Amino acid sequence: MSTNPLLANLEDRNRPLSEIVLDLSTGALPSPGSTGLPSQRWSWMAELLTDPHWGMTAVVDGLDHICAPIAQLCRLTANAIHPLNLRQLWAAEKQPTAEMLALHSPNNTGHWEVLTAVLEVITDGLDHCQGADVSGVEAVTAAFTAVITSQHPDTARAIIIAAISSAAHPVPVEFPKTPVRLGVAS
Repeated sequence: MSTNPLLANLEDRNRPLSEIVLDLSTGALPSPGSTGLPSQRWSWMAELLTDPHWGMTAVVDGLDHICAPIAQLCRLTANAIHPLNLRQLWAAEKQPTAEMLALHSPNNTGHWEVLTAVLEVITDGLDHCQGADVSGVEAVTAAFTAVITSQHPDTARAIIIAAISSAAHPVPVEFPKTPVRLGVAS
């Protein structure tokens, strides 16, 4: 059994995923979006959106064009040297993402939940630019709800365990070397 309380709960197959996500949302279990150094949290949030095995783009089809630019903004935010216009970059993504969210409703595809997670990450990015300490709990909760909604329970558990395991072993933050086109607002 793991020493990480969240992983320990996930490894307990008798514990429903919905209860674990609820405990994440209330703070009863630690969220990888709120523990560790801010640079590690922002890097992990980028991976939560785009990791090819457990990220939202791997879990729910058709949202790469939304998740990838927000993941890039997370990486920029994780870096010690931010672009001067970081707040404007985050702000430019909010309205188009909210409009895309309005086109969906909760169902078994997970699109609505992923878009909700993306909107929560954007909100956290804007709050961060204002100097607020952000938790990422809402984004993580929405993302894991998307996994639960769109995947078979055993697959969903495996995906969430992979995501949490990755947070326990963060990768170094690297500054992007090539210019990227940001999201729908670009």
